[in-house]
Amino acid sequence: MAEPHNHRKVGYSMIVVSASLASIGLIGFAIGEDVLFADKIQRANTANFEECKENNFENESCQAFQIHMKFEECVAAKDLDDPSCFKYRTWVESAIFEECRANIDVTSSLCQKYEGHF
Repeated sequence: MAEPHNHRKVGYSMIVVSASLASIGLIGFAIGEDVLFADKIQRANTANFEECKENNFENESCQAFQIHMKFEECVAAKDLDDPSCFKYRTWVESAIFEECRANIDVTSSLCQKYEGHF
């Protein structure tokens, strides 16, 4: 039986693993004293959202929020025919299906196509 001679690959793998663990350790050491690091990021993002909300999402930095607001609007309206909601069609259909399944509703026009699925 031939010996596989894969010691070099194993050695490289061990180096990669140790380097990644060392980088995790350095990141932990860098932010270790700031135990509220993630909380500060979340608060800054919330303040940014509130500022955008006050300005009716008109700034360039607020474009990402407009996308999420349109998504929530399409899901809430369950509008499958609106061209601006086409991008979110899968999520809208999923929301409709979940509501039909939760209510065990097969009589409404939106739920009839899911009749045998729950």
